[in-house]
This record gives sequence, C-alpha cells and structure tokens, in this order.
Amino acid sequence: MTAHSPDQPSLTPKFLGGWPAPALLAPVLVGLHLIVDRQSYDVSQMPRLLALLSGLAVAVPAVLCIPAIRKQLDTSVLRAPLVVASGVYLVACGLSLGGALNVSAGFTDLFRTLAAFLVLCLCLLVLPLDRDWRERLLKIAVIATLLAVVVGGWRVAPLLVSGWPSRRAVEEALLDGMMSNVNLFAGYLLVLVPWCVCGACVLTGIWQGLAGAVGALAIALLVVVQSRAAWLGSAVAVAVTAATLLRHARELAVSAAVRRGIVGACLGGIVAAVALAGLALTDTPAGEVIRRLTVNRPHQADGPSDGGRTMVWGLTAAMIADHPLTGVGAGNFPIRLHEYFGSDRQGLPPDFSRLSSDNWMQPHNDFLWVFAEKGVLGGIPFVAIFLLAMWAIRTVLCGSPSATDARLATASLAALVGSLVFSCLDFPLDRVSHQVVLAVHLAVVVLLARTQRSVTTRPLPLPCWLVTPPLLAALGLGIAYATAALHQERSVMAARRAEHDGNWEAMRDAARRGTTPWKTLDPLGVPVAFLEGMADLHEGKLPAATACFERALAANPNRLFILQNLGAAYAEAGRIDDAVTAFALAANRYPYRVEVRHNLASALIDAGRFPEAIAVIEDVPEEFRTEGMRDALLYAREHLGE
Repeated sequence: MTAHSPDQPSLTPKFLGGWPAPALLAPVLVGLHLIVDRQSYDVSQMPRLLALLSGLAVAVPAVLCIPAIRKQLDTSVLRAPLVVASGVYLVACGLSLGGALNVSAGFTDLFRTLAAFLVLCLCLLVLPLDRDWRERLLKIAVIATLLAVVVGGWRVAPLLVSGWPSRRAVEEALLDGMMSNVNLFAGYLLVLVPWCVCGACVLTGIWQGLAGAVGALAIALLVVVQSRAAWLGSAVAVAVTAATLLRHARELAVSAAVRRGIVGACLGGIVAAVALAGLALTDTPAGEVIRRLTVNRPHQADGPSDGGRTMVWGLTAAMIADHPLTGVGAGNFPIRLHEYFGSDRQGLPPDFSRLSSDNWMQPHNDFLWVFAEKGVLGGIPFVAIFLLAMWAIRTVLCGSPSATDARLATASLAALVGSLVFSCLDFPLDRVSHQVVLAVHLAVVVLLARTQRSVTTRPLPLPCWLVTPPLLAALGLGIAYATAALHQERSVMAARRAEHDGNWEAMRDAARRGTTPWKTLDPLGVPVAFLEGMADLHEGKLPAATACFERALAANPNRLFILQNLGAAYAEAGRIDDAVTAFALAANRYPYRVEVRHNLASALIDAGRFPEAIAVIEDVPEEFRTEGMRDALLYAREHLGE
C-alpha cells in the first residue's frame, strides 16, 4: 500500500466525517491537558495518564480492528528508524526494572512511555488518511495554545497590575495550573509556540490572525513566567530557525526583504545581549534586575543560582558509571541518588550546603536521567530519537517540499531544538503533556520526510487478532496502575491533612487506604507505609510503628527521615543495636548532617560503645558541633575515665 500524497483526495471512512486528524489530535492536544484532579497530590500527572491510557484502549482496537479503517492503513511507516528507536527505548524502560530496588517506582515511567509510543504510531497510521491533516493540525495546535495561555494568563495577569512579578509569586499563582510546575508549564508552551508561528504563515483568514495573536500572547507569557531554561531553549530555537530560514529560503518561500529583516534582527539581538550582559555587571538598579532574573533568585540566597544542579549532575554521572548497561531502573533515580551523597567525602558539610534540597526526584537533565535509570540500552535510543528527527527534517528541507511542508518541518525543528535544550536543564520527560506533544511532532517529521523520498511500502503484518490482545492487556495494566496510583495520591493528601490536624487515627486509616503494591511511594518518594508508621509512633504503638518503618525502608532504603525515625523507634523500644545500625547507615548516606552524627553517637553511648561514640563526635569539626554533642562527648569521656 502506498502513502497518500497531499494532492490525493481524503480516503477517510465516511463515518468519521472526513476528519480523522481532529478525531485523533483534538483529544491529545486539547482535551488531555485540561484534565486535573485537585484532590490528588499532583493535580495533572496521574489524572492525565489515566485519561490517555483509557483513550488509547478505545482508539487502538478501533484503528486495528475496524475493517473500513484497517484496510487503508499504510503500516510500512512503522518501519521508520525513528519509530524503531522509540520502540527500543520502550523495551529498555521495561528491561531496566529487572535491577530496580523498587519495581513499582518505575511503572509511571513505563506506562507514560508506552502511551507516548502509541500516540506516535497512531498519528503515523491515521493522519495520512486525511488530505488536510497539516492545516487541521495547526488549527488544533492554536486552540491548545490558546487554552494554555488562558489557563496560565488569568492567574498571572493580576500580578502585573502592581509591576513586574517576582518568580516566587508566579510559582504560587501557577501552582495548581496546567503542569503543577512553572518551569514545566513554560516548557509546554515552548513546544506549542512554533505551531502557532507556522499557522500565522500557513493558515488563512481568521485562523491566520488567531494563530499570530495566540503565538504572541504565549511568547509574552513565556517571558513573564521567568523560566530561565525555557528562555535559553527559546533563544537557541530562534537562532536555529533563523539559520534555517536563511539557508532554505527558496523552499520556505522567504522573500529577500524578510531575509534582510532576519539578519537585522539577529544582529540587533546580539547587540542587545552584549549590552544587557554589560549592564548586568554594573551596580545600577537595572543591573540588579537583570542579575535577579538571570542568575540569582531571592529565595536561593543561601545557595547557588543553579540550586545544586551541577552537583547532582556529578553524582548522576557517578551513578551512570556504576550501572552502565541497564541503569538503576526506571523511577529509581531518587532512591539510589542518596547512596552517592556520602561518596568520597570527608567531614562536614560545605559542598552539600549548595543543595537546595535533598529531595531530588530527577537530576534536572533528561539525558542524564535516562542514562542513569535505563543505562546505555535506553540512553542510546533516546538520543537517537532526537538525531533521527533532525535527519528527517533535513530530508524534508533538502528535498522539493511544498512551502507548507517546509514551514511545518521548520516549526517541528524549532520545537525539538527548544525541547532538547530545555531537557538539559529541566525534566519535561516526567510529564505526559510534553511527551504526547513531542510524539505528534515526531510523527509530523516522519510523515513529511516520507513525501520527499521514494519509499518501498512493505506493510508490516499487523493481524488484529495477534496485535490487539497484548496491546489491550498492556493498556489494561496501565489503567489499573493509574487508577490505583490516583487513589493512593488522594489517600496521601488525606493523611497529610490528618497529620496537620493531629488526628492520628484518621492519618493511619488514610495511609492504609493508600497502600497498594502497584505504587509504594508517593509522588515525592515517601513510602505510604511511613505515614502509617508516624501515626502509630505518635500514639505510642512502637511495635506497629517499627514494622511500618521497616516496610518503608524496604521501599526506599536510603531516605534520611525513614532511617532517623526507624532508629528512634528502635531506641525507644530498647533495641539499641538495631538503632545503632539504622543511625550508622544514615550517617554513611548523609555525612554532612550534624544531627545524624549526634543521633549515632547517642545510640552508641546507650549501647555502651563509648570509644566509637567519641570517634563519631570528634570526626565532626568543632565549629559544627552542637551543645548536645559536646555534652555527649564529655559524658562518654567520663565513662572512659578520661
């Protein structure tokens, strides 16, 4: 079966109304990103994953099993190298769980990757059935961007009344917005804006004006949200796009006047950047504003402007070196990272004082994250996806494309370049919204590239009786997982509210409702069993609390608060040797924490191991010792007759 050319009539079954593109793209690009659950811990992540998997459970059998659709599919497109690389990456996600400390922690990543892969495949199969899929894609993307601007804009706009808002104010305003994270919201706009710019050049009539206006508003919102990663991604994307417009002016139908304008704008941008850099070095109020926006954050006054990213990147590199083939397992980065906090570090604490938090769920670099969790088996195909997409775009621009195809390919180039840069500083891979939009971009570049070269269409054998059952089984497992995870998040929220109110019985009941083998950790990596144990501890139920803390430690064996509370429970129950073991592990993982050394020394004193207690305290530099540590040191020395 041959692929359909843009000039062929639509072959869409009549019962789809001749609109397969909207039927597929509108739910993915518009409907999905409006789904939130304000009773869950993360209002967007799990509700959207559940909705997407449920939708795919309907779409997959509809496409593969309805004869009127199946017989028109060109399955040869699934042989494209980019699709193969995406499939290999999906398999690597699953294989990585074989060596994971906590298998359930990787299910979100696995099913999110599966969903994005299926969106990619469905777009490749269904979009060519519609002759006008390009224009319809751009129109739907404009609507999606408009909704994103409305969702974010109406929260941020009031802040502009009194002047330029602080970054913290913007974060608080968008806390429950489309992404639950201001940086990820900016990253989402980053991959949508190129479609709006393309729409302003390709569409006609009211859609052209709407695309331009929405794109301008989205760019303005990108500036206001103050995401430096998004700013850098946008700058690189603009530079690459400008170079592409100049290099392929004929294919893109760029006039001489426009080319001169691009050159002038680039030169003006360079001059402005140099001027702003020079101004930032001055002690003027304007220089202070520039430094605050680009380097320093007011709420990061005690740490570096990167919040400790570079340090965590170094620890992640060490993790990759230790687990090169399959990584530590999908979702297990935050569990294993703490093993590296104390590696090759003596004394206290100066280096780690640069960390804004111990709770790093991702290294804020998607490429390091993938190599750490999935090893080279996942990292190489992940990088290959971007490289193959760039090659596909080159194929389009170096061929004989229509102006529409060339502009659409350039829009995807800008989105992919911007996302690539953004991914080096943040974690868009963590979000369903980003993944499905990128999946559509990837499908677009593959389809456009196929129109520029002769493709031997050897359809893949996809007998619905063989393919559909395992896909539905996988989607069914994903739906079951997402349902259980969403219920867990709601229960965790209820447990936290009960903890705030001091209602320990309600806290315990909520934690027990949230207990599921599907997902033993909450979105912040806290074992649900730990919450139950804290309720028991507050009520003096030491055996029950100890059992809960032990389960929590099995789910996440390296977290400080688990080790500390387990050691305290052991000590209170009279299990001093077990308390020493727990505190010693905590001191090994967190050598820069003075309170950990103090607890270990106290447990050693209770165990009568005075020389070891003295050694632990004396290992802490004098300036970091607390009054309690000095008293414990005197007590231990007295018992040794010193």
